[in-house]
Amino acid sequence: MTDRLGYRLKIGVVTPSTNTTVQPEMDSMRPPGVTNHISRIHISDLPLGNDIQFTAMVDAIESGLFPAVDLVMPCAPDHLLMGMSIPTFWGGARGATALHACMEQQPAFL
Repeated sequence: MTDRLGYRLKIGVVTPSTNTTVQPEMDSMRPPGVTNHISRIHISDLPLGNDIQFTAMVDAIESGLFPAVDLVMPCAPDHLLMGMSIPTFWGGARGATALHACMEQQPAFL
């Protein structure tokens, strides 16, 4: 069945719950016939004053990523975007490749 508002494209977006820019930016770029479906990765507003605190934030995002993906996939988006950059470059090119492979193996994608 064709989606009434997202008849051209449905985009699933996962972003940290503390991020206040991804959703409005995605909505402002959205052309007619495209819908955004936002899923939040639950994290606290963590301090980022040193490497240990930054690593704690990365760990929080990592543990919440797949549950957030699972929440958005039932709407059958045509594409899934990560509205954050940290997981995509954490660990360099190898880390990005591993994350991509791990995402493709999630039950929501099978």
